Amino acid sequence: MYFLGVDGGGTKTRYVLINEEFERLVDIEKGTIHIHQIGVEELKEQIKKSIDEICKKVNIRINELTYIFLAVPGYGESIEDKKIIDKVIEEILIEVPYTVDNDSVAGWAAGTGCKEGINIVSGTGSIAFGKNKLGKSARVGGWGPIIGDDGSAHAIALKVINEYTKQKDGRKPRTQLVEVLEREMKINCYYGIVDLIFNEYKQSRTEIAKFSKIGSLAANEGCTACKEIFKDAAYELFLHIDTLAKELDFEEEFIVSYTGGVFNTGELVLNPLKEFISASKLNCKIQEPELDPWNGAALMAYLLSGRTIPKNYKFR
Repeated sequence: MYFLGVDGGGTKTRYVLINEEFERLVDIEKGTIHIHQIGVEELKEQIKKSIDEICKKVNIRINELTYIFLAVPGYGESIEDKKIIDKVIEEILIEVPYTVDNDSVAGWAAGTGCKEGINIVSGTGSIAFGKNKLGKSARVGGWGPIIGDDGSAHAIALKVINEYTKQKDGRKPRTQLVEVLEREMKINCYYGIVDLIFNEYKQSRTEIAKFSKIGSLAANEGCTACKEIFKDAAYELFLHIDTLAKELDFEEEFIVSYTGGVFNTGELVLNPLKEFISASKLNCKIQEPELDPWNGAALMAYLLSGRTIPKNYKFR
């Protein structure tokens, strides 16, 4: 039996094929399958070529795949996009049982091992997805950088930049932030940050999000303003978790896993997040993800095929 997980992201896509013993038979990385970045024809061609390549590596035909789970970035956020993606994948996988869902589902599967609970993501953007033991699922966040990715690296970065401008002007007392930001970003003139963001970075969401790292450096050097920014981010992430917990009405202790670059700041976010959760009396266990997202996608394929995941399963 063959179970294929496809974990799509904004820049790359990972394809992982496992068997019933959770052996990784194939693990390949390709470009993004985000429809707004590559278009319909490229989406179709990339998925088809990648699956054909996988089948060739293990010497099987596509109809010998037991189940496929595809985690597609942005899936379900636009009715028209969903229709297009569904049509494209249906044409490719007409002979194979499959499920398409948002990439947050693969994150949940990886974070909790497909057990009841919540996975909170705080990378460039932010989103949370959860599922209870009755199979009810829900999502919070994922609105994007303009509408609101609260608690994300991008949101943190904008606050860090704004704090820098206030301190630079003298509207707020100077902390370590001004020196750290100018040193790390090699800014040597008064309005250098304007040139950097608008001309060099072209207002790129990904590039701007990197200023969150500047904030963490400044916080670790003693900047109280940046420490407060990270505490505020932790509270926003807590609200994602708390809202999902109420919606899913967990009856027993549930898992909260966390992924994304913001959590690499360590105690700046994790400590206040744990404090908010503790004060709320949520009956949950906070943990690092059990698997990488791409292995989570493969685990979803196994689960959706109708099989029960063994308690002591282990990817090999």
